[in-house]
Amino acid sequence: MKIYNLLFIPLVLCIFTSCNSVSEEEKEFDKTMQEIVFAHDDVMPKMGELSSLIKDLEAKKDTTAIGQQYSQAQEELKNAYDFMMDWMQDFSEKFPHQGTKLNDYTPDQLKKQLQELKKEQQEVEQMRDAVNSSIKNAKELLNKTD
Repeated sequence: MKIYNLLFIPLVLCIFTSCNSVSEEEKEFDKTMQEIVFAHDDVMPKMGELSSLIKDLEAKKDTTAIGQQYSQAQEELKNAYDFMMDWMQDFSEKFPHQGTKLNDYTPDQLKKQLQELKKEQQEVEQMRDAVNSSIKNAKELLNKTD
């Protein structure tokens, strides 16, 4: 009986841990998803500021050289805003919040999803950079001319 217990307990532990183990792809997927959410959460609070700057620049646009700079800065802000909105919609369609669980994927499906997530990571970083640089440029322009 003792030998049986000595063999049975490690076997059960081995089966239990192998069933609950997380693959490297799952870990990488989770890490990448966290980085994407962090980038989004970093930029989202700035959307109000971005909208305010668009309005501030509207009042200063005209046909002069500086007016054209205001117009260009405003266009960059609008493009960054649209980039954010488009990215959020696209991301939520590709990776719905209540979607399939990672352990429901086959290894090949998970690898494909991870590749798609990596593309989204690059895009969210581009979006974050566009938002941050357009805000920075607009503020510098407004501060320089006020």
